[in-house]
Amino acid sequence: MRKTKGQLKTGLAVTCTTVMMASVLAACGGGDPVSDTTKNTPASTSTAQKQIKFSMMSPFYGQQPPATDDTNAAFKAIQEQTNSKMDITFVPGASYNDKLNVTIASGNLPQAMVVLDTKNSAIINAVRSGAFWEIGPYLKDFPKISKYWNEKIANNISVDGKIYGLYRDRPFARKGIIFRQDWLDNLGLQQPKTVDDLYNVAKAFTLNDPDKNGKNDTYGLTLTDDNLITDASLVLVTALGGFNQWGVQDGKVIPDFMTKEYMDSLKLLKKMYDEKLINQDFGAIKGTKLHENINSGKAGIYLASIDDAPNKHADLYKLNPKAKMDFVIGLQGPKGVKLPANSGYSGVFMFPKSSVKTEAELKDILTYFEKNLQDDVLKTFAWGVEGVHYKTENGNPVFTNEQLYKDQVGDLGQLRIAPSTLAWPTEPDMGKKVKKLYEEGMPNAVPSVIEPFLSPTKTQLGSELDKLINDARVRFIMGEVDEAGFNKVKDEWSKKGGDKIIEEFTAEYKKAQQK
Repeated sequence: MRKTKGQLKTGLAVTCTTVMMASVLAACGGGDPVSDTTKNTPASTSTAQKQIKFSMMSPFYGQQPPATDDTNAAFKAIQEQTNSKMDITFVPGASYNDKLNVTIASGNLPQAMVVLDTKNSAIINAVRSGAFWEIGPYLKDFPKISKYWNEKIANNISVDGKIYGLYRDRPFARKGIIFRQDWLDNLGLQQPKTVDDLYNVAKAFTLNDPDKNGKNDTYGLTLTDDNLITDASLVLVTALGGFNQWGVQDGKVIPDFMTKEYMDSLKLLKKMYDEKLINQDFGAIKGTKLHENINSGKAGIYLASIDDAPNKHADLYKLNPKAKMDFVIGLQGPKGVKLPANSGYSGVFMFPKSSVKTEAELKDILTYFEKNLQDDVLKTFAWGVEGVHYKTENGNPVFTNEQLYKDQVGDLGQLRIAPSTLAWPTEPDMGKKVKKLYEEGMPNAVPSVIEPFLSPTKTQLGSELDKLINDARVRFIMGEVDEAGFNKVKDEWSKKGGDKIIEEFTAEYKKAQQK
């Protein structure tokens, strides 16, 4: 396990930092990697001296894929720095999984391919049939990859206890409570440390005129339908001592909504909703509305990834230059400070045996990813080429052409396994705190027990069954069903396939425990 974690360090003003982080996060989903000032140590003399040639398939998320020829100075630099010649096929992110399935079925595979859904049944079947290289035994030969490697995350990507890919690193401990610090200061309140504190602060933000404008025009917690599913519910349930989506109870793997802690979290949210401490339209809205409610000065708290704090509130500062955001990671509960762990990765690079014919070829390609973690390469991935995409002022990189950066550099981040942690002379305090709390939160992060496992029934019916529970959760909070009504939906979930999912995950879990 590595010693340090964090995101890209910058020394720009808030506006430039926001633009940079937004583009980098859009390209690679946030970051949490390794920085090392030592020179790359190749796995062998031969791979260090010869050019590494290979093909790759990767998603992109911009309006168009970055050029992969000499017209793109950043791509050219990365190839020179890694002594590689890459033939890249970029596929739009929205259709990537479909394209991947078609490519696998065709048998004409690239030598390295990003697999976003590691529990895709086609991928699992291909792995079990021997179609991909097991790379676990080779990783010890690559010092930088070994330093980057995290066994908890590796367990999440494993198939039958073995490693078949290089994960694309993302923060493991990331979710927290983000709030208006200036409102706390106005009311003389401390930052929330417990679930009770969260409720009390939300109530004060609703009733006690936290913006001091003499009007009753604020409320405590902003929610959206999707935020409740992906963030808010998980933060509350784990803080109350419960599971992160799935856990083990009485020897069985069960979902969180079958536990007391989950129902306690629903009752708390219902109480807050009834007292109008939560926006009353949360069940009908999604996405950016979460941040808009903060940025418009209406709401004071939300539960989400803490890196939202430095990156999502430029509009708030335009509206109110004196506004101040802050955040904590995890809340104190019956089992101590807890928070939901993320999977720790966003897809993996896998290597098909049909196109990577020999062990020597595999080691050559792994050498590219080893060099991927050199400081000069990390810098190019992060900023592009000096004189083309950025200039240096007072020791800090400053974009000279942000659009060119987005077009040429942003989605090149899909070709790396870890975003940069290179330090610059200055860095906003909030960015420093995000990285600090990523590290501090790791021991308290509760993983989902099913991450390494596959349930065929969940693959087939999961979306339909999840919708049953998600809809019932919203209806309970809004008072449309009571606890008995929610329990009826749980029974329906069980009968329509949920019991089979529990059976399959429990079997996988017990098998893993015996190894």
